[in-house]
Amino acid sequence: MNTIGFIGCGNMGGAIARAVNKAAGPEALFLADHHAGKAQALAQVLGCQTASNEEVAARCSWIFLAVKPQMMADMLAPLRPILAARKDRFVLCTMAAGLSMARIREMAGGDYPILRMMPNTPAAIGAGMILYCAQDAGDAEQAEFVRLLTPAGRLDPLPE
Repeated sequence: MNTIGFIGCGNMGGAIARAVNKAAGPEALFLADHHAGKAQALAQVLGCQTASNEEVAARCSWIFLAVKPQMMADMLAPLRPILAARKDRFVLCTMAAGLSMARIREMAGGDYPILRMMPNTPAAIGAGMILYCAQDAGDAEQAEFVRLLTPAGRLDPLPE
């Protein structure tokens, strides 16, 4: 799993993309936002590429859903057939408050592996504690998720 896509490059998506860029490098990172200029500006700073939501859904191993909770259903609806057509494994990562992993799966249209996090300030400043939980993400995927978010540190998962 070596490609990382962000759908949403606002404050939180941008902060997490910056952290992931430090761990994975810009060649692995793809940024998408419904305001193309926002993704382009962040991509220029990070040295990575922009993509469409559809491209991220079709080819990224890690798909960070960095949109506001009230925008999630509308954003995921056109991506459902793209995700369903994939034959390779991918993980959905979300930080949307108030949306359960079951609800994200329902909106995405499948029982995909999910990592849900509550990053708040630590992602923005690169220090502190980020809580996460996983559903159907294996130990190796969780370890890689931790590495991506905390290249110099570690995260411990909460029990399911």
